[in-house]
Amino acid sequence: MRFLVVLLVLAGCFLVGRWLVGYPSVPSRWRYTFGPGVEQRAARQALSAARSQRASARRDADRRVRDARRRVAEIVQPLQLRVRELQSARQELLRPGRGAAVRRELWLGELELYEHALVFTKKEPAQGEGAGGTAVDEELPLGGLTATFDSTRSHAFIRITRQDHSRRSAVFALGRYDEVAVDALAEAIHNQAVKDTEFRSDRQVRADAIAAEVKRVEAERAEAEERGRTEVAAATKRADAERERADALLRTAKETWQSQGGRLRPWR
Repeated sequence: MRFLVVLLVLAGCFLVGRWLVGYPSVPSRWRYTFGPGVEQRAARQALSAARSQRASARRDADRRVRDARRRVAEIVQPLQLRVRELQSARQELLRPGRGAAVRRELWLGELELYEHALVFTKKEPAQGEGAGGTAVDEELPLGGLTATFDSTRSHAFIRITRQDHSRRSAVFALGRYDEVAVDALAEAIHNQAVKDTEFRSDRQVRADAIAAEVKRVEAERAEAEERGRTEVAAATKRADAERERADALLRTAKETWQSQGGRLRPWR
């Protein structure tokens, strides 16, 4: 019970203190703070109305700026997302990866053939008691690559010319590899390279079309952002003017109260 009484007293002190801060007056003008007279109530109501008007004006001004920014975001963000989607689609077109294995039964030695890549492998040293494995030594896109067969009495060769015209050869000892099998692999590489060149050419056309679309969407986004900056700037300017008007009204109301309440200025 005692705690409740203390709590009520503290709450009352807080409310009185808040009222005094909001409507201060010197002892000789205390009626302006607490008095029930028409003039005193009107003075308090005028100050309260100015405070409410400023708070409302600030809320409205902030809302208008937020709304302007939201409208800009609603236009710009989908365009940004569209650009990212287009760029991702373009990268997928230009980077098809290896693709599926091609004619695995023809693979020989260090060469592995895939839909879109020719892989040179190398032996890895054994780890502990386990057998050694293989690792990728070089992976070449097939598009634009050429493969030719060559042989001597002791060796057969598949000579690879890269897209930059540099060369690399795979060497097969004829005592271990059949010359016809080496030639078949060279032919398979050549044929798959022709297919992949056509495949990449078609994809390049599509990628170029996507690049043009990206450029168009980027231009649309830039234009929307510029319009948005103008709209937000205008909304901000109007909001600042509204806040300033509301602040000026409250300053006037406080000055009026000072003259009525004995030169004590309200704190809020």
